[in-house]
Amino acid sequence: MVGAALFISTGAILIRAFGKGLPEIECAFFRGVIGFSFLLFLMLTRIKRIPIGNNKKLLFLRGLFGSVGAILYVWSIYHMEVGLANGLNQTSPIFVAIFAAIILKERFSWWIYAIIAVAFVGMTLIVSPDFSTINFAAVIAVLSAVLSGLAYTCIKKLQTTEQSDTIVLWFMGMCTIVPLFSIPFVSWQMPSLPSFFGLIGAGFSSLLGQIFMTRAYKYAPATIVAPFIYISTLMTLLICYLLWDELPSITSLLGCGIIITSAIGLGVLPKNSSPERT
Repeated sequence: MVGAALFISTGAILIRAFGKGLPEIECAFFRGVIGFSFLLFLMLTRIKRIPIGNNKKLLFLRGLFGSVGAILYVWSIYHMEVGLANGLNQTSPIFVAIFAAIILKERFSWWIYAIIAVAFVGMTLIVSPDFSTINFAAVIAVLSAVLSGLAYTCIKKLQTTEQSDTIVLWFMGMCTIVPLFSIPFVSWQMPSLPSFFGLIGAGFSSLLGQIFMTRAYKYAPATIVAPFIYISTLMTLLICYLLWDELPSITSLLGCGIIITSAIGLGVLPKNSSPERT
């Protein structure tokens, strides 16, 4: 999971470093098409077929929510501190709990709702650190986490009918297709050679982050390994400070710390969830 965190932070930093001058949505396309092409190649060589899946409607919704969330995350990387964008994007487990209660009718212990409330305090400290203005880029980063939360909620339902390879392939495919709809409205540009290879590196880093994360969950319980993913936020903050002297305000850093602590608590503490009785 530490390796996953390293690759995730590397992908975000490569986008910031090599994506400047290119439309955000074009960078999101590169980030998706690399993973999709690689997974498609592996499936065709390993199992000689493309797993289409059973619940295509829910697979489509998972891919749509996840791909738009990824586009918004890339946009936020362009327009705010990368570490804070990463931290806000990592609040998706908070929204998974909210959607699980609303959509899946799961019920949690009172302390889970208290943790969610505390996490929103942390988000507020980043979105509006001086309590007088709103950081629009931070709002977009939170929205990316909301959509990721919806995507992960879909996965909770899909796990009963679909293989993990099918779910990931649909997601990566949508991350490739959705940005293309912007071509009539956004002027895509031919990237320079350094930008091209930098974005290719960002795509591979993001893919390796997902692979490492999947392996971590395979070899150890989620409550043990999940907290280590938040090392990506700390790594990103440190590397961006060393590279660009990019240091968020004390209030924003405090908010980021609250978010990480809340998300770890949400993953580690027992939820005692149960379906709603009818």
